[in-house]
Amino acid sequence: MTNEEQQAFVEAYGRNVAEISDAKVAEFVHKYALGEDLDYSSYYTSVMDALGMWNDGIKWQMQQARKAVP
Repeated sequence: MTNEEQQAFVEAYGRNVAEISDAKVAEFVHKYALGEDLDYSSYYTSVMDALGMWNDGIKWQMQQARKAVP
């Protein structure tokens, strides 16, 4: 994830879930983007779920874009 994508995710999480602070979400997503070890405790479950949905949404959007280009 680029820095811009990370910021967009943190903002979307804050608007739609907001179970933990933006700072904690940003820290988790930054580590995720770098491939670092993550804290998989229940504290971050909502962030992990949201990341899964985020990535599935991007995958779906790319599939739709490929269909639109002949």
